[in-house]
Amino acid sequence: MNKGLCFILFCMMASCQSQKRVVKPDNKVEQSNDNLKTDLLGSWKLIERKYADGVEKKIYPLHQCEKEYTLVFEKVSGNTLLTKNYATGKNCQIKSSSGPLSVSISESSFSYLDVDLKRTERYKISSPKKLSIFYNEILYGKARQIEDLYERLEKR
Repeated sequence: MNKGLCFILFCMMASCQSQKRVVKPDNKVEQSNDNLKTDLLGSWKLIERKYADGVEKKIYPLHQCEKEYTLVFEKVSGNTLLTKNYATGKNCQIKSSSGPLSVSISESSFSYLDVDLKRTERYKISSPKKLSIFYNEILYGKARQIEDLYERLEKR
């Protein structure tokens, strides 16, 4: 009786270990994620910055050089890259760039390494030409939610 019981237990354990769970990818989700990545592709220029002050949203006046900030999302060898372009100095003549940063895009946010800090920013595409990016930052001495509004630049 003991041999029979041991044999049955052995067979049950062996059959459990040989089972593999196969998860099939959901093509619909994959496809919509690809669409999100394509919707972000292109050049975007900063046009407005808003911040939350309690329940009220206020407009933060952009400095002249900030009006020249751009984000460029591009696809290179199957990877999505983000380049941030800045202008500083007198008459905004000094141009600088983050260089291409590898970016991961999800349904409502994107993540990238900025220097050695991982940044995750939420975004919303309100129209084919308007992009809002939300993040938290200290402004006027308080931690606030900021909304940067970008406009898509036309291809030249």
